[in-house]
Amino acid sequence: MKRRKNLLLVVYVIFALSLNFTSCRSEVDSEETYIVWTDVSTYSEFTSSFNTTLNDGYYIRLEFTSNQWSQILPTLTSEGRHNWEKSKIKEWFIGRGFGESEATKEVSWFMTISHGFIASRTGSTVYYILK
Repeated sequence: MKRRKNLLLVVYVIFALSLNFTSCRSEVDSEETYIVWTDVSTYSEFTSSFNTTLNDGYYIRLEFTSNQWSQILPTLTSEGRHNWEKSKIKEWFIGRGFGESEATKEVSWFMTISHGFIASRTGSTVYYILK
């Protein structure tokens, strides 16, 4: 009887292992995620904060140095913070009026820098994305 229990145990273990190794994997190659912050302000807040102008329908981009980033980072909160894949970041650009090729170009630039931001103006609203 003891030998039969051992045999059944071995069969169960082999069966479980074979299911584990032969089961279908549903893993999808996941895209790398990036921590980004998004925000929105009025154009008057933008000109006051940055002491510059931005024409309607235009955008500016700026890469931060390590020193600049270390000064900015403590001011960031969880509000507007996202863990987004490249495709989601591109959606953000398109949703702010960027054309397909322009969004692709700016996402590519955004992925190559360590830290920076883009501010885009539509009417009296300015949209920001920061990485």
